Amino acid sequence: MKRDKRYLYLDDFEHRLAIVGMNHFRNDLNRNGKPTEDIDALLLKLLKATTRRIKR
Repeated sequence: MKRDKRYLYLDDFEHRLAIVGMNHFRNDLNRNGKPTEDIDALLLKLLKATTRRIKR
């Protein structure tokens, strides 16, 4: 099955906010003893995301 890709364009503030929010959510899951594999994968994608300039 082919998976569709989605692109999300964030400015610097939104990018940092997404990372901090995901990290807080991951920490809450850790505190409650729940698995964090999916959140870890998404957090890594956010951290490795490339920067592109968009013509407007």
